[in-house]
Amino acid sequence: MLPGAWLCWACLLLVARLTQPCPVGCDCFDREVFCSNEELAAIPQDIPPHATDIVFVETSFTTVGARAFGGIPNLTKVVFLNTKLRHFGPDAFGGLPRLEDLEITGSGFSNLSTDIFSNLTSLSKFTLNFNTLEALPESFFCHMDALESLQLQGNRLQTLPGRLFQPLKHLKTLNLAQNLLVQLPEKLFNPLSSLQTLRLSDNALSSLPQGVFGKLGSLRELFLDGNSIKELPSEVFSQLFRLEKLWLQQNTIGHLPPSIFSSLGNLTFLNLQGNALRMLPAGLFAHTPGLVGLSLSYNQLETVAEGAFANLSSLSSLTLSHNAITHLPAGVFRDLGELIKLYLGSNNLTALHPALFQNLSKLELLSLSRNLLTMLPEGIFDTNYNLFNVALHGNPWQCDCHLAYLFSWLQQYSDRLFNIQTYCAGPAYLKGQVVPALKEELLVCPVTWDHLGFQAPNLEDREPGGSWDLAAEERAARSRCTYSNPEGTVVLACDEVQCRWLNVQLSPRQGSGSPGLMYNASQEWDLKSRCGSVRLTVSIEARAGEP
Repeated sequence: MLPGAWLCWACLLLVARLTQPCPVGCDCFDREVFCSNEELAAIPQDIPPHATDIVFVETSFTTVGARAFGGIPNLTKVVFLNTKLRHFGPDAFGGLPRLEDLEITGSGFSNLSTDIFSNLTSLSKFTLNFNTLEALPESFFCHMDALESLQLQGNRLQTLPGRLFQPLKHLKTLNLAQNLLVQLPEKLFNPLSSLQTLRLSDNALSSLPQGVFGKLGSLRELFLDGNSIKELPSEVFSQLFRLEKLWLQQNTIGHLPPSIFSSLGNLTFLNLQGNALRMLPAGLFAHTPGLVGLSLSYNQLETVAEGAFANLSSLSSLTLSHNAITHLPAGVFRDLGELIKLYLGSNNLTALHPALFQNLSKLELLSLSRNLLTMLPEGIFDTNYNLFNVALHGNPWQCDCHLAYLFSWLQQYSDRLFNIQTYCAGPAYLKGQVVPALKEELLVCPVTWDHLGFQAPNLEDREPGGSWDLAAEERAARSRCTYSNPEGTVVLACDEVQCRWLNVQLSPRQGSGSPGLMYNASQEWDLKSRCGSVRLTVSIEARAGEP
């Protein structure tokens, strides 16, 4: 646009703006009015009659009188955010036949009467969030037949009348989260045959009536998290054939009926985090083949049965962290061919079966952090071709020959891996070292005394009249250390006083048949053990006149 044309357009906009009156303390934009002046003590009387949207933010007036917006019949949206509203006159929003969206959030009123919102036959969205509502009359919604979204989050509702939602046959979203609800009338939601989302999070529900969701055949999302539910009736979800997402986390559920999810064939997401589950019933997920995300973290699971996840061929995320799992069967993840994320951190795992992750070819993220693992078996990651994010920290890794596979795997894929800061817990001379930064020759296993030919004294071999002090012998054994090089060809056995035994296997040099040490030559080895390290030097010297 040319500078002259831009200036002309701006002037026209300014003239148009100036020719349209706007209340003091408000800004007017075409058909929208925005009032945010804290000194605004009443609803302005000179709001442009053609306005369709009006928003009040942090204003100081406390009352909306009868038919307060009667002179603005085209209003479709009225919003009050964090105002000081306390009182509403009869038919406060009368004369607004086109009103579709009414929101009153963050005010201090605790009670509302039916006549305040009479004749709102076009209202489709009604929001009363974060006020101090303590009760609603049973006929409160009798003039709101067109309502599709009802938000009542963050109030102080303790009970609800059994027929409160009777007129709301077209309601699709109902939010009752963050209230003080202790119980629900069994037929409360029966009229809501079109409901798709129901939020009951963060209330005080300790139980649910068997048929409370029995008529919600269209429900897609159900939030029951953050309550005090101890157990679930076996048929409570039996009619929710279209349910896709179910939130049950942060309750106190100790056990689940085996058939609790049997009707949820369309379920894709299930969160059971933060309950008190000690075991998973056989066949619990047999009828939810479409499940994509499953969280069981922060429970009390000690193990998981072999076939617990047998039918979850679509699962892409499984969270089992923060339990008390000590053992996992070899085939527990066998059927999870689509799994991408697996969280096993903060458990009590001491060992893993070599085939545990064998069929997880799509696995990209694996957390094994904060367990009791000292090593990983040979080949455990050999079929996990897409694995690039592995959390291994917080385990007591023993950096000896048994960690060779993990060390080699980390070295091989170091260019694509991240989150692999893993530290040695032992032996003592490697404690605190970063595993991927080690030299492979340091991964040495101590040689046992039996391997070296040391044997305990024989009672029959002691001298006549002599005695054998077993305790003394055990103390002496504990004071011994065996030093070795990574290949195990040089072994030195010592006790607290002196070194008593040395074995050196001299292999031929590469490419020749000659011995590894020539006459009048020496060789050094750095040997390691649980006690520390020593440097050993062996010299071969030929004396004059001797062969």
